[in-house]
Amino acid sequence: MARRPPKRRPRRPARRRPPRLPALEQRHLDVIGLALVALAAFLAFVFYLGWAGGELGEALADALVYLGGRVAYLAPVGVFAVGAVLVLRPILPTTRPLKAGGLCLITALVLGLAARSFGLGPDHPPRDGFFDPAFFRSHGGALGEAFFWVARLLLQEVGADILMLFLFVTGLLLVTGATVAGVLRATGEGMASTSRRVRQSTGEFAGLVTRRAPRTEPRRRRARSEPASEPPAGGPLAPDMVSDGVSGELADELRPPEVEPIVRATHVEVPPPHLGDEGPYADVPDFPAPPEFRPCRGEPEPVEEPLDPEPALADEPPAADEDVTVATGHGRDERPASPVPGPDDLTPQGRLRASITEADDFVYVPPRPSFLRRSKEGVDRADTGEEARLSAGLVEALSHFGVDASVTGTVSGPHVTRYELRLAPGTKMSKVAQLKDDIAYALAATDVRILAPIPGKTAVGVEVPNRNRKVVHLGDVYQEAPGGWSPLTVWLGKDIAGKAIGTDLAKQPHLLVAGTTGSGKSGCVNAMLCSILLHASPHDVKLVLVDPKQVELNHYESIPHLITPVVTNPRVAANVLANLIKEMEERYSIMSLARSRSLVELNRAREKRGERPLPYILCVIDELADLMMVAPADVEDAIIRLAQKSRAVGIHLVLATQRPSADIITGMIKANVPARIAFAVSSQTDSRVILDSNGAESLLGQGDMLFRPATESRGARIQGAFIAEDEIERLTDHWRRQGEPELHEELLEEVESEGVEAPDDFNPDADELLGEAIATVAQLGSASTSMLQRRLRVGYTRAGRLIDMMERRGVISGYEGSKARQVLISEAEVPRVLAALDEPVGAGSPGEG
Repeated sequence: MARRPPKRRPRRPARRRPPRLPALEQRHLDVIGLALVALAAFLAFVFYLGWAGGELGEALADALVYLGGRVAYLAPVGVFAVGAVLVLRPILPTTRPLKAGGLCLITALVLGLAARSFGLGPDHPPRDGFFDPAFFRSHGGALGEAFFWVARLLLQEVGADILMLFLFVTGLLLVTGATVAGVLRATGEGMASTSRRVRQSTGEFAGLVTRRAPRTEPRRRRARSEPASEPPAGGPLAPDMVSDGVSGELADELRPPEVEPIVRATHVEVPPPHLGDEGPYADVPDFPAPPEFRPCRGEPEPVEEPLDPEPALADEPPAADEDVTVATGHGRDERPASPVPGPDDLTPQGRLRASITEADDFVYVPPRPSFLRRSKEGVDRADTGEEARLSAGLVEALSHFGVDASVTGTVSGPHVTRYELRLAPGTKMSKVAQLKDDIAYALAATDVRILAPIPGKTAVGVEVPNRNRKVVHLGDVYQEAPGGWSPLTVWLGKDIAGKAIGTDLAKQPHLLVAGTTGSGKSGCVNAMLCSILLHASPHDVKLVLVDPKQVELNHYESIPHLITPVVTNPRVAANVLANLIKEMEERYSIMSLARSRSLVELNRAREKRGERPLPYILCVIDELADLMMVAPADVEDAIIRLAQKSRAVGIHLVLATQRPSADIITGMIKANVPARIAFAVSSQTDSRVILDSNGAESLLGQGDMLFRPATESRGARIQGAFIAEDEIERLTDHWRRQGEPELHEELLEEVESEGVEAPDDFNPDADELLGEAIATVAQLGSASTSMLQRRLRVGYTRAGRLIDMMERRGVISGYEGSKARQVLISEAEVPRVLAALDEPVGAGSPGEG
C-alpha cells in the first residue's frame, strides 16, 4: 500500500518590518540646533536676567522648576549645548557618550538635591513627606522626588547617596571622554613630578649650604683691608670684585655668598668677555642665582688662587691670570685681561668652555612624551553611512562584471578603509584583481588596492581611500617598549585597523626606506629617530647621521647621542662607513676575548665586572643616491660588510633614498638589508626594486607606506606617524641642555688600507697610544674613559681598552663606581713606567717601590 505524501503546511507570510524613517539630513539638524540655541537665549533672559518672558516664558519657567527644581536654572546651558552639538555634529566625534553623560549628570543632580546628598540644597523649607510642592520646587523637582522615592524604597538613603555619586562620576567621564586609569595615571605622574622636584630642590639647597668655596675667606679679608682704588687680585670672575664708587653697604649686598653652585656638565658654556664701557657698575659681577637643576656629569675644577695674604708689590708685573688695568678714554678702567681662546677652548657653537673634570656614570634624564601632539578623542570614528554606500556600490560594480560577492566586514583606518569580500563558490580571486581600475571608477576613488586573499581570512580585501584622511601624530602611537626589546625600538604609525605599529631595529637588523619625493620618507626617518630619543640615553644608543641634502637631519646637530657631526659631505660619509667597519672589527675582538656571541651577552658580562656596557650604534643615511653617485664602489662595499656582520656587535643601518632604482639599491644591498619600507612610487618596477613585489605604486603618499619586516614575506599597510619640527626642536633641546656630544673625530678620517690590523694580530696588552695615555692621566691626576676619548681623539672601545691596560699595569686604581679612577704614579715616575712598557704585565707593578 503506497504511503500518502505528507501534507505540507502553508507557510506563514513573513512579518514585514515597519519601514524605517529616513534619517534627518544635516540641514534639518542645523535648523533644529539653531532653534534650540535661540530657545536657550530666551530661557537665559528669563532665568538669569529676571525677564518675565510673557505667558510662554512664564509657563516654561514654571514647568521646568516644577520638574527639575533648582536644576532648572541649568536649562539654558543644557539647551544651548544640545543645539551646538546638532549644528557641529559633522566635525564632532560620536555624540552617544555626550547624550548618555548629560543624562547621567541631570539624573545625579536632581536625585542629589531631592535626597540632600552630601548637604546639597538649602535647609528650608523642611520636607513634609514625599512630593511636597514647597520642598521639591526648591530642591530636585518632581523628577528628583520620583527618583529619590524609588531609590529610598530599594536602597535606603545611604544607597541613594552612593547611586547619586556613581551617576555623577559616570556622567563626567562620558562627557569629558576621560578614563579612570587616565585620571589615576595623570594624578600619579603629577604627584611623582612634584615629589621629585621637591627632592631636587632640597638637594640643591643642601649642596649650596654645605659646600663652601675653597680658600675664599683670606681673599675676602684681604680685599676688605685694601683701599678700593687698588685693582683686585684673582681671576676675572673673582667673588669680591667691586668697582670704584660703590659704597661699602652696596658692595656687601653685591658680594656673592660664600658658597659656589655645583655645576656638572660635559662642557659648561660661558659667554665671551665683554670689554665695552657699561658705566660705573660694569666691574660688579652679577649676583649668582641659585642654579637650575640639571643632571650631573662632573665637578668643576677649583680655581687656583694665591695663598699669600699679603698684597702684591706695585712694581711687580701682573701675572697672566691676574686682572690688569685697561686705559680707556674716560680714565683708568680696571677690568680683567681677556686671553685669546684657542680652538680647544671653544664648543662647537663657538662659546668658551669651562674647566671641568670628567665622569663616566652621568645619569641622563629622558624627556617626558607629554609634549607630543595627539589627535582628539573620537577622531578615528568611521562614517558608517559612507561605508554602507560604498559597500553597496562595490557589490553592484562587481555584479556588472559577473562576479557574485558580498561584503562581510569593513576595517577603517586613518587613510583607507578595507572592504572584505566573500566570493561565491567557483569564483577566481584573480578576476577581482583584474577589475582594479573598474572598481576605482565605480567608486569614484583615486586608486584602490586589491589584497587577494587577506592573510588568515577566506576573503578578498579591497582598500579604498577615505574621503577625509586623518593625520597620525607620533604621540598617538608612542608607548613604552615591550619587554625584551632593545633601545632601538621605533614606532612607525597605525595600521589599517588603527593599531599602533612598532618594531625593534636590532631584530631587523637593517632597514631600507624608499619612496618618491613628498611621499613621507623623511617624516618616517624623523619619527624613528625621535622614537629612539624619547627613551634611549647616550649611554644606550649612539648615532651616526649622514645627510647629503643638508636640510633633513640638521635638527639633531649637537645632541649628546652623536659620535660624529651630522655628515653632509658624501666623501666624508664614505670614510665614516669605512671607520665603522674598524669599530665593528674592534668589537668582535673584544667579544672573542669575552667569549660572547652578541652585544647583549657582552654587556651582561661587562656589568658583572663593573664596566660600562657598550652602546648600540645606529647609522642613518638619509639619501643613499648621493653617496652612490660620488663613491659607489666604496659605499656599496662598506654597506655590504656592515650589513653582513655588524648585527652581533650592535651596529645597525637605516638606508633611505628617493631613487629606488637598480643602480642605487643594488642586488647585494637588497640581499643584506632584509627589512623594507616602501612609500608611494611611480611604477611597478620601482615597487619591485624595493619590495620584490607590486603594491607600492598604489599607495597614496603623505605617509602611506608598506612595511615588510625581515621575518615576513608580505608588507603591512601603515599610515606613518608625523612629528612637527617644533616637537623635534623641543626634544633635541632637552638633550642639548644635558651635555655635548662625545665626538670621535677619527671616524671622519680616511682609512689607510695598510694600517688595518687583522683580527689574529690583536694584542690586548699592546697599543701605540698607551704611553701617551699614561702621561696624560699622570698629568691630570685622574683617569676616565671619556677623558681619554677627548684627549687622545679615540673611540669609546679603544679608550676603555687603554683604561683596562693601565689598570693591569698598576698605573690607575680599579673600578670605583661613578668616581673617576685614581692615578697611582706621579709625573716623576712616568719615564720609568714608559721604559718598562715592553715588559710582561705580571713582571711588576709600576706603582710599587
